[in-house]
Amino acid sequence: MKHRKKLIAIILTLILTVSLAACGGDSDSGAKNKLTIAHQYGMAYAPLQVMKEQKLIEKYYDGVEIEWSVLNSGSAITEGFAGGSIDVGAMGVGPAITGITSGVPYKICSNMSAQPHKIMTNNPKIKSLKDIKDEKIALVNMGSFQHIVLAMAAKEQLGDAHALDNNIVAMSHPDGMSALLSGSVDCQLTTSPYVFKEAAETGISEVEALESVWPSGNSFIVAVASTSLQEENPELYDAVVKAFDDAIEFLNSNTKEAAEMLCEAEDVDAATMEKWLKDKDCVYSTETKGLMDFANFMSDNGFLENDGPKDISDLVFDNVKGN
Repeated sequence: MKHRKKLIAIILTLILTVSLAACGGDSDSGAKNKLTIAHQYGMAYAPLQVMKEQKLIEKYYDGVEIEWSVLNSGSAITEGFAGGSIDVGAMGVGPAITGITSGVPYKICSNMSAQPHKIMTNNPKIKSLKDIKDEKIALVNMGSFQHIVLAMAAKEQLGDAHALDNNIVAMSHPDGMSALLSGSVDCQLTTSPYVFKEAAETGISEVEALESVWPSGNSFIVAVASTSLQEENPELYDAVVKAFDDAIEFLNSNTKEAAEMLCEAEDVDAATMEKWLKDKDCVYSTETKGLMDFANFMSDNGFLENDGPKDISDLVFDNVKGN
């Protein structure tokens, strides 16, 4: 754990150095009408796809030029913020909290979604975390939302938040699913749509472990905005916030139409996507839920290099509601 924390500190120092070097590079008045938005893949990011398709930011701010960027991790998005190349992004609450407490210049501007998270296994002998010995668990990376939720379950059920750290194999969600189905790993902690796809496969079952530590509806993906955007161009910042409101309202009120919009990206038909969107654990909301609980766990169990937040206001802009 100590060497991992030192590595994080070195990386963040380099990132912030790049940020300072970049200051003033794009400060002309024309930059005010440009916005770079970065996100990742999956159903959790559906509000951003709706915003893009329906041009919701443009609805509230005439003349804005938006560049949409898809990156492979929350850490890559954080690097973009630190270097001044990203204005709005979406990531798991764990990487967001890590970035904010490390001094990266952004805060949460909106909640986005909660999604089902499950530990899936190809080994019928694994029913709980206590059954996992040397078996490998695929999840996206160390320090990710999935890693921290696994640590929460390990602390509750095994007495040690880091009991399963050595079992982790870092893989993207799609690669982890392929590894699980091929037998290269025994377990995968993943989210939608992969949990839905895996549950339909013969020989794959769920390890009961997570619901008690991170209940349905608790925040998973949050949107973050640079402090410079919020302070220097509040009108554009407000347009982004309103666009999130509209996108999430659309997802909750027009599920069939939303499914038709989203199904191609997940390579399923609209009926299947609609069924997934209606899953009880698939929740789109602008209000955070459980954010401080997550932050406090991270602080208490060695996931943060610096002190944890003292209050939710350390993590979110004033417009954000929730806990």
